[in-house]
Amino acid sequence: MITQQGSRDKVRQRRYNNAMTLSDKRNAKRNCATRPGRWAVATLLAMVLFAVPATFTAAGDSGVLPPTELQLVCIRGICFESEIAVTAAERSLGLMNRDALAKDRGMLFVFPEEGLHRFWMKNTRIELDIIFIAGDRRVVSISHRARPCEKEPCDLYSPTGNVAYALEIAGGLAAAFGFAAGDLVEFRETAAGQ
Repeated sequence: MITQQGSRDKVRQRRYNNAMTLSDKRNAKRNCATRPGRWAVATLLAMVLFAVPATFTAAGDSGVLPPTELQLVCIRGICFESEIAVTAAERSLGLMNRDALAKDRGMLFVFPEEGLHRFWMKNTRIELDIIFIAGDRRVVSISHRARPCEKEPCDLYSPTGNVAYALEIAGGLAAAFGFAAGDLVEFRETAAGQ
């Protein structure tokens, strides 16, 4: 009996295989062959979209280093130890729900590509200066003392041109230090990141 049942199963499988059209077989092979390829393409695309923009130069070239978890961001010799927001989730969260920001601290937002990246202050409890920075590391514009959003719709804070980065610091500091459009911004590694 076992031998006959095994033979029957083999016969059924042969009939099924013969019933598949040539195009069905090609599609089955194509689907199996391309799934790993599609995964690799999707992974590569995600890496490119969320990678740090190439505007950071290599170490030794003007002393600028790629961002680490904390980055010194300096304008006119004044440096801010800044958290880095590179992923979409990090950029969306930003400095929300914080009660204070030290005068020597900030958050550097790194965008996947230059553009007119806008900010709002929903769930932000403190005034902030938003310094918009182009890919060439020059200040494009500054939104001074952006206020927390108390009710929707929240105000939007936009740069006057395309930016690759934005630096948020405590409200009022940009004016106090005299930061202006055209200022050069330097990215330096922190002592903790060395």
